[in-house]
Amino acid sequence: MKTLFLYGTSRIERLEVARKLHAHSARARAAFIEAQLTSIPQALRSEYLFGSREVTGWVEQAQGGTLLIDELDCLTTELQKRVADLLLSRDHDVRLMVASRYDHGLLLRDGQLEEPLHHWLEGLTASQRLGPERIKAVRALPDHKGSPGLSSVLEPAMRSYVEAGLEAGGCMLHAQVVGAVEKPLISMVLHHTGGNQLRAASLLGVNRNTLRKRIRDLGISLPKGG
Repeated sequence: MKTLFLYGTSRIERLEVARKLHAHSARARAAFIEAQLTSIPQALRSEYLFGSREVTGWVEQAQGGTLLIDELDCLTTELQKRVADLLLSRDHDVRLMVASRYDHGLLLRDGQLEEPLHHWLEGLTASQRLGPERIKAVRALPDHKGSPGLSSVLEPAMRSYVEAGLEAGGCMLHAQVVGAVEKPLISMVLHHTGGNQLRAASLLGVNRNTLRKRIRDLGISLPKGG
């Protein structure tokens, strides 16, 4: 399983997103371990992460589950090399997530990373890098208990929109609000499918005729090829 790199935002937000990704994964029933390296004296960080005769390390505790290694920039030279070996190795059953408060590009330019760790970070694909915008999107997802996430993001904007409509004595608020949300939703799904309406209808969970009607009623422009 590919490793992920979370950057920007606060440590709490990065932790929340890492937990949510774990909860939505096939490893959800196994352990989620956060390697809180900054809370451990520097001389003991390697022992806490990789273990010793006296200590079961976080890597071992996370077997079968997910391990989050935050504050990448706090690693010593020796620990950077060991973490790089872990990230590049397939001899473990752990989903690895690495995080930093610093931007991906900034770390590559000025992060003073050892060559193996720099090489790993440089080789990450766009899908493996979660910056502030993607972190915000993941935080909006419902958690594994089904609590609303997207609604909490939409509510502030909807509140001002609805209050303005009520003050103006407007009607048909339900249709207006639903249409305002539905149009970009359908447009984004159509863009994802390259204009393939049959596939888009399947992803949206509606039949093709309903989708065609909504495209027409909402004045949605089809992508080229659609």
